[in-house]
Amino acid sequence: MKAMTRGVEHARPVLCIAIALITACALGGASGAARAGEWVAAWYSPPFPTTPVWEPNQVRIFDHQTTRQVVRLEAAGDRVRVHLTNVLGLLPVRVGDVRIALSSPNGVLQAGTGHLVTFGGRREATLAPGQALLSDPVDVKVRRFDELAISVYYLDAVAPAGHLSPLIISPSGDHAGEDVWPLASHALDAPGLASGVDVEAASPAPVLVAFGDSITEGYCATTGTHRDYPEQLARLLAARPGDEHWVVINSGISGNRLLHDGDGTAGLARFDRDALDIPGVRAIVLLEGINDIGVAYLPGSDTGPIEAAPLIGAYENLIRRAHARGIRIYLGTLTPYVGASYERPAGEKVREAVNAWIRKGSGFDGVIDFDEALRDPAHPLSIIGADQCGDDLHPNDAGYGVMAKAVLQRLFTNGARPRT
Repeated sequence: MKAMTRGVEHARPVLCIAIALITACALGGASGAARAGEWVAAWYSPPFPTTPVWEPNQVRIFDHQTTRQVVRLEAAGDRVRVHLTNVLGLLPVRVGDVRIALSSPNGVLQAGTGHLVTFGGRREATLAPGQALLSDPVDVKVRRFDELAISVYYLDAVAPAGHLSPLIISPSGDHAGEDVWPLASHALDAPGLASGVDVEAASPAPVLVAFGDSITEGYCATTGTHRDYPEQLARLLAARPGDEHWVVINSGISGNRLLHDGDGTAGLARFDRDALDIPGVRAIVLLEGINDIGVAYLPGSDTGPIEAAPLIGAYENLIRRAHARGIRIYLGTLTPYVGASYERPAGEKVREAVNAWIRKGSGFDGVIDFDEALRDPAHPLSIIGADQCGDDLHPNDAGYGVMAKAVLQRLFTNGARPRT
């Protein structure tokens, strides 16, 4: 799939470095659900390596500036803690002031809700390359679907390694505690140092992790409206008595591949950190592999043509790892892509072979047939026009809604649901 801010799918060389695992909260209990008073993931953003500027109006370097990252919380609680990451960074990152506050989506804080975030009791912190930091708990009551602003003041000129997101960037200086930044720039694409927010759950809150590429992250969904399929699924579950306690975490990376590094670390390598280690995880929906197929058949591919067997082997590897942790894993069929920029007939044969294996449902916990849900009945190798954004690859808001309903129908209808 495409990277979030670029118009054509293509692979980019990315420096491979060792991955340091983010420390996760130990989860217990015979039922598998998070007990009241335990930490549960409320938002997550997979770490991303340092990248160059690819288009105008993108920002990669912060020079003694403050950034504001607005995230939507998927769980409620009375205390919050924040993850910062330099796991894929090449240089140390120093921060001098980190604050959280309830916010509007455009980064204007709700007056009186701001809180200083400390790390081991200290306001300043340094993240060495390969390091992640977990903040001290902050006593603040948050509700499900609240918007939380995370403001970070950088003490140096630095190009951090962080997931590329729309950020609000202040003029020079520490503005973390200010409610409004009149002279701020709203960047289309910049690295966010925050990689996660946990809440201390007031009631049991099992987590479902959606793991994949841009079709999971939500490329082409309307910006700022939370219309990717995991967030639409969260809204559907919140409205259903008995299922409203489920938390849905989006662990997608646009352009990501399963077998090889590309846009972000390969899915096989990041699966523990970005799925299995997320606090409270009880189930995973895996949808990944179309980028491996598409990129493999482009001229000058870094992999050369591939067959279905390596992808199936990767799925089997992830299934074993999930089951070893007592976590259920559901595989999504690869969605139609005929007409996409990297579609080739040989690749389509691989997609069909992979989907045939997934539909057999052997060794894992169930199938989400995203292919069937999105394909055009008149042209079954293509996404129906009303549900895609025009590139024959990515759903639009309506298409992501179709995907969310497919998960709901398969996992949460007629008494079926992941183990809690």
